[in-house]
Amino acid sequence: MQRAQEELTRLAQLPDAAIDLPRGALAISRLFQPTLDADRSLRRFDSLCIAAVSSVPREADLTHRVRALNRFLFDQEGFGGNLEDFYDPRNSFLDQVLERRTGIPISLSLIYVEVARQVGIPAFGVGFPGHFLVRVAAGDAMLVLDPFSRGASLDLEDLDRRLDDVYGCGALTVAANPALLRPATRREILVRMLANLKVIFLRDGDLGQALIAVDGLLALQPDSPDDLRDRGLIYRELGYTPAAAADLRRYLQVSDDAAEIAELMPVLAELEAAGVRVH
Repeated sequence: MQRAQEELTRLAQLPDAAIDLPRGALAISRLFQPTLDADRSLRRFDSLCIAAVSSVPREADLTHRVRALNRFLFDQEGFGGNLEDFYDPRNSFLDQVLERRTGIPISLSLIYVEVARQVGIPAFGVGFPGHFLVRVAAGDAMLVLDPFSRGASLDLEDLDRRLDDVYGCGALTVAANPALLRPATRREILVRMLANLKVIFLRDGDLGQALIAVDGLLALQPDSPDDLRDRGLIYRELGYTPAAAADLRRYLQVSDDAAEIAELMPVLAELEAAGVRVH
């Protein structure tokens, strides 16, 4: 786990374009599976990309190339969304998704984007609210795809319906908010993967695994207020009061959420009253 944490810290110091996304995703997997052979998983991923090159014609137009890629990934290779057990943490581990051929929107989108680039399709992840997507574009042509649904193409009405599910009917539209379809950075993708895992483990009451996820998040974004707060509260629940106090004190320094600051100040005071010294 320590080596994986160090890898995430190293990635956080790189320019975004220099981040190797599959390696970063496998570093996340190794946080929770310390004996994982990441090189073996990378070789499996490379083999997938090599096979895709012979299945997707480069001379066809964008729509035909996307259809060919969809046939390769979803029909031939059998990738698909895990509808039966969406919250299984393995859906977020790249090595497990490659092995089991099932995942959640962001892990399947990561595979789709990286394979697409290998076959000459310009593809980007999109951190769409509630459901990670893929955007591909060439010239004036643009498609928004859902790898969780076998690469289904989504038009503006489809996207707006999804926004209605998250924010309420008519509250938000893509036409009025085109930034909703902006390409996600590589760092943002890794952060979202870890954030999903944090939510899953907290939902299951597994504070030990949630702590690992938050440690990973803070390796990528050291002064994230939400993650400092969450780690501080997890430490508090686990009885690590000096560490809890340190994180909550730092949270009070970097957060601009006045209401939450007011709520957490008494918590920090309780920790310090218990004899905690913060250095």
